[in-house]
Amino acid sequence: MGLFKRKKEAEGDDALRLYYASDIHGTEVLWKKFLNAPKVYDARVLVMGGDITGKVVIPIVQEDDGTWSARLFGGRQEARDEAELDGLERRVRGNGMYPYRTTHAEVDRIAGLPEEEREQWFESVMLHTFGEWIKLADERLAGTGIRCFVMPGNDDPQALEDCIRQGTNVESCDEAVVEFDGYTMLSLGYSNRTPWDSPRELDEDQLYQRIHDLSEQVPDMSRCVFNLHVPPYDSRLDTAAELDENFKMVLIGKEPHMIPVGSTAVRQAIEEYQPLASLHGHIHESPAANRIGRTLCINPGSDYHTGRIAGCLVTLRGDRVVHQFVTG
Repeated sequence: MGLFKRKKEAEGDDALRLYYASDIHGTEVLWKKFLNAPKVYDARVLVMGGDITGKVVIPIVQEDDGTWSARLFGGRQEARDEAELDGLERRVRGNGMYPYRTTHAEVDRIAGLPEEEREQWFESVMLHTFGEWIKLADERLAGTGIRCFVMPGNDDPQALEDCIRQGTNVESCDEAVVEFDGYTMLSLGYSNRTPWDSPRELDEDQLYQRIHDLSEQVPDMSRCVFNLHVPPYDSRLDTAAELDENFKMVLIGKEPHMIPVGSTAVRQAIEEYQPLASLHGHIHESPAANRIGRTLCINPGSDYHTGRIAGCLVTLRGDRVVHQFVTG
């Protein structure tokens, strides 16, 4: 007996519907939309493919008169009571940032910390918030039978894995092979080297070795899904603007020079092992689906700053796969 309730398609085939999204970068409303995908799309498996956390804390400072203020989007915003304060915090969270109630004295103290200690403070705020996200997922998924797999991406701190493992209805999958309803999923959240020197990057040979070692655990590639944060090189899923040594876009005339920036190791592994499908994120501006041999490779992209979640419905039927990009 399978682990999932499966949907019968019109032609009579058993099918499993999986919803994939990635790169929400701390935007709380997108996490809530991700958790709501089973109701909207009848998905029985959820996969969050990495780069989940944000990069900015917004201090919301209590003034002497009891009001609160924050610098947001280049201007000063105020909250005079608890309702307005809640609204201000929602705006911050909705834009991929972390609100932090504090005082002017504490802001000055944190600003004066050595860089390493400031980074540790920021990570503690980030992890606390993500821990609340995991609690919300546990509440919403309780008793549903839905499997929810979450892994960190290259931009996420190593400690995020510990938060994921605290969940009771959320499952860690990074650097592992998991099984559901006759399928296996191989996952790896690391990327190849980037100009940004993010927390979870590997050289291409190291990246390939990890994918290879995981692939050797897969019993049947015709019923396997690769969940690899970085897309394969030169696949149309990995096109981004070229940057110079100062991190400025290289222009051809007035237009950005677009180049492939994905992983050669990921492409090599897909070409060699030919899984049924391969799910990717990492490159926000390159949503696409393309086949490498028999493998359907998918990157739904990311518009996290707009409040819309870019995802993909992946329907598995035996050794066949179809996809549909969806935006919520």
